[in-house]
Amino acid sequence: MQIVTAVVRAFQFLFAIVVLGLSVTLAKGQRYGTAPAATGYAAFTGGLGIVAALVGCAAFFVDALNGIVTWVLDGLASLALLAGGITFAILLRGTSCSKIETTWDNVILSGGCTTIDNQKTCMSSPSRLKSRCTSAKADAAFMFIDFVVCIAVIACSFFLSRDRGANKAGFV
Repeated sequence: MQIVTAVVRAFQFLFAIVVLGLSVTLAKGQRYGTAPAATGYAAFTGGLGIVAALVGCAAFFVDALNGIVTWVLDGLASLALLAGGITFAILLRGTSCSKIETTWDNVILSGGCTTIDNQKTCMSSPSRLKSRCTSAKADAAFMFIDFVVCIAVIACSFFLSRDRGANKAGFV
């Protein structure tokens, strides 16, 4: 069971890196104003997922981290990832990456808008907008995937700790 947990942890780490990378890329592409809060929160969830995966890997070697510490950290990471995925899904609702009418002024995709001569102007060209749209949708998908992986990690960790407890009881 420890091998299965290690493999699931590896996926947790990998998907969290993807979430962090996509979120930072979206934030750096902001031209007008500051990056939306949802983009910053998505980057936070990726970072939290990385920390949870690293602490979980350390728990293989440090018994004090195993159990409640990793369960709480993985639980927080899973809830944060779920909230981020839902937020992105809501903000991206109704958008189609191939239709500029649905994406040009989206808070996550546009890269910022400004008003010039009483007209709303957004920075993204059609090709850049499509790229940002694809990245944002992938970011949302990876947040949901990493949420599921975090739940799987909690389950594996729980069953592994029960197996360890059963083995320790046999040695008494």
